[in-house]
Amino acid sequence: MISDADGVTTRSILIVDTDAAAVEHTIGLLDGHKVYTARNISDAQRKLVEEGIELAVIGPGFAHDAGVAEAALLLDIQPSLPLVLVADGTTTEILRAAIRMGYRDVLDAPLDPAKVESLLAHIERAESIVQSGGAPKAKIGKVVTIMSPKGGAGKTMTTVNVALALAGMSGEPERVVILDADLQFGDVCISLQVEPQHTIVDAARDIDKLDEALLNSLLASHTSGMRVLSAPLEPSLADEVSTQVVVKTLGMLKRMFDYVVIDTAPFLDEPVLSILERSDTVLLVVDMDLPAVKNAKLALDTLKLIKFPFEKIKLILNRVNSKARLDIDELERSLGLTVQAAVSSDKLVPRAVNEGEPVVSLYPRSRPAKDLRGVAALVFEGEPVEEEEEKSKGWFK
Repeated sequence: MISDADGVTTRSILIVDTDAAAVEHTIGLLDGHKVYTARNISDAQRKLVEEGIELAVIGPGFAHDAGVAEAALLLDIQPSLPLVLVADGTTTEILRAAIRMGYRDVLDAPLDPAKVESLLAHIERAESIVQSGGAPKAKIGKVVTIMSPKGGAGKTMTTVNVALALAGMSGEPERVVILDADLQFGDVCISLQVEPQHTIVDAARDIDKLDEALLNSLLASHTSGMRVLSAPLEPSLADEVSTQVVVKTLGMLKRMFDYVVIDTAPFLDEPVLSILERSDTVLLVVDMDLPAVKNAKLALDTLKLIKFPFEKIKLILNRVNSKARLDIDELERSLGLTVQAAVSSDKLVPRAVNEGEPVVSLYPRSRPAKDLRGVAALVFEGEPVEEEEEKSKGWFK
């Protein structure tokens, strides 16, 4: 809460909706207040942690059973938060579900000045709780998704090495988890020599009673202490894992771990798009060949159509060497992104993959291991526990 020279109070308000036009309309009614926006609940949770939000307005895009339940997760982060749902035609079922889950009010769309006044009144009713500190905000983990629209580009290799590097940097490997979301052909466990007793299919089969305790029991442990949620062991079982299962599982993992590192399938289906929407950082891994660049360009064009925020994407080149004929500047112009890091081409990488151990642990002083720790450093928050290796002078040998 901020008051200007005239004593007018400026409130910090979060608007969460998928409809850009509806968001702009609401922002116009809140002129004079500090307004934040989020397209999904994952981004909204991050705003709650980073900003002093006093009210969250959940738009009509979430006015259905699943949306109401997902948005209620904001109360896990800030229990005293006034949460108000705006719906196109409020039904008794939606009203009951919202009130049962802790919403303060449900209003009919569109908003008008009178309804905005009632919204702001909810902040004043919660003022005593907010000013007294209320319940402590929960910490949510950072979601790092590794994607590549072309198979064989080094996506899984990047996933396991970045996750293990983050585990080492944090000094608390048990606070890092890998979600293998390549539901048909996930290779995370074999890349880490982890033998899972359970997979995400078990989470899907118990989705109605899935809680953090049950989910924790489904996670496998790497020798480092890092945790893993395995992909289905058979491609045919992937059909049992719906987008809803992936979203709910990811939401829980964010509350359980400091870093959630996700390996994805090499195509943009509904589960992958849902993961990308809920990611804090997306590492786009591109191999140094024309087919990989072409596929990456097509994937980025698709994300542009759905207005995906490109500031979340970090371009990572794989298998970089002095013999590559691709011009880096031309590649950057083609993709519209700047290369953030690169992994050197080295025979030690496939050797490590075949031995089932990430190169950062098997050959920690090698050039690719240093490069991969550099990739992890792009998303690591805080001061690393491990002493940093000498930084590379360039990308090429």
